[in-house]
Amino acid sequence: MNGGLHVVVLAGALPTDGFAVIALAATWVLVALGLHFTFGMLGIVNLAHGEMLLVGGYVALVVRMSGRPMVVAIVLGAVVAALIGAAMDVAILRRLRARPLDTLLATFGVAVVLRQSIQLLAGPNPRALIDPIGRSLDLAGMLIPAWRGVVVLLTLLLVVSLHILLASTPLGVTWRAVAAAPVLAASFGLRAQRTRTVIVAVGSGLAGLAGALLAPLSTLTPQFGTRFLVPAFLVVILGRAGSFMGLVAAGVILGGSLAAAQFAIDAVAAEILVILLAIVLLRLRAIREPRPMRT
Repeated sequence: MNGGLHVVVLAGALPTDGFAVIALAATWVLVALGLHFTFGMLGIVNLAHGEMLLVGGYVALVVRMSGRPMVVAIVLGAVVAALIGAAMDVAILRRLRARPLDTLLATFGVAVVLRQSIQLLAGPNPRALIDPIGRSLDLAGMLIPAWRGVVVLLTLLLVVSLHILLASTPLGVTWRAVAAAPVLAASFGLRAQRTRTVIVAVGSGLAGLAGALLAPLSTLTPQFGTRFLVPAFLVVILGRAGSFMGLVAAGVILGGSLAAAQFAIDAVAAEILVILLAIVLLRLRAIREPRPMRT
């Protein structure tokens, strides 16, 4: 299944109403939340982000097949992805802090290892995680798949909770200080290295959580996470790396535009149109921002 068809799975089977726009916008925000921490805050070009979603999706599948409730599947998907992210930072990324290009290559290698490992364990054939609710809600004459509604509501809850965490708590202030100036933060007694590992783990855990939530809405294959990698990076870059509310705004603009465009044109053409929109918006922002003076 190619990228265009994947978007149809996420936003398809819905009446041509505003909820389709909301659902896809929430999806783009959800898949980008974890990348906000690793790439947006720490500047790590984490090409393994998609595979963290993949891990979350397959862990959820295994847990559900064992008869456990969906809540347990979601939590375990997030925890396993967070542990993998922490291990990746301790074993690899911590040694490459000052070498961004090597970090990019390292995360690409981790992505390949994770993807191939899951393919060896689960096989290459598509797998389906059954919708845990399996029914639709009638809202003012509009049929809304219940699980999509749950995903939208949980995304909203995550956005509000993470915004409060980063903006209004001592822990959030510590994370932002370490991300912005790790050497200076360490001089004030903060454990910068450990904090960066925690931030990577949180970003990976959020990706695993997103994968578990989205797994019932799509077909699980070893390429499941790769489909979300470009949208996640687009949202974080357009929303300004490190800006949490900017990320949310970018996800709503790009995801909503894609869902709206699919009502009028082919899905693949809609994706191309949205990428062009992102390029135009980035260019307009670059024109409006003052350039630094050369000395």
